[in-house]
Amino acid sequence: MKIEVLYSEAANLYGDLFNIKYLEQTIPDLTVYYTGLNDRPKFADEKIDLIYMGPMMERFQEVIIKKLMPYREKIKELIENDVVFLITGNALEIFGSKIDDTEALGIFETTAKRNFSKHHNSCFIGKFEDMYMVGFKSQFGSSYNNSHPFISVVNGYGLNNDDKFEGIKYRNFFGTYLIGPLLVYNPPFTEYLLKLLNQNVEIAYKDSVYKAYEIRKEEYLNYTSQFRC
Repeated sequence: MKIEVLYSEAANLYGDLFNIKYLEQTIPDLTVYYTGLNDRPKFADEKIDLIYMGPMMERFQEVIIKKLMPYREKIKELIENDVVFLITGNALEIFGSKIDDTEALGIFETTAKRNFSKHHNSCFIGKFEDMYMVGFKSQFGSSYNNSHPFISVVNGYGLNNDDKFEGIKYRNFFGTYLIGPLLVYNPPFTEYLLKLLNQNVEIAYKDSVYKAYEIRKEEYLNYTSQFRC
């Protein structure tokens, strides 16, 4: 199995690369490519099973949009062919149509608005299918006009203050503002993702991560809406 991590020298805030480290400890014979800002993406030339990109400082978003724009049609093709994408933090804004007045990749119709005078930090719990999803949010931006919702909000902040859904999910594309790292915090979702990838393996440290997940889930369910970390 092959994973491509895009631009980790820029897109690696909040320890989110531990999403990949966790998969490395779970999946035997895993190949991980770390594609730098000056590299041609591996997905342009070979079969990749999972494409990952994490959160970044806002000034890198325009840089990465320019890097990926020549591959926009290829990215669309991969998504339509059910390649798995896991995109966390503000990286999801890159796949929308605009970030403020900056043209983004336009894979989805969402638009992102930044407010540098108000940095949002909070905890989150929601539901995707029959599982709870927990995580943290730390962001200047909010997204609007999303027709492909991912997680329904139980407690916390959605794509924006009024949205009852968090993230973008289309086919096997999963984009979310949740940071964390997401896969360590959400073992049910990690197992769901592994099934999509045809990996019949047990997640690493299963008992420990499930114990932590259950504690966090119960705490977050008992907090009031829009609660702060």
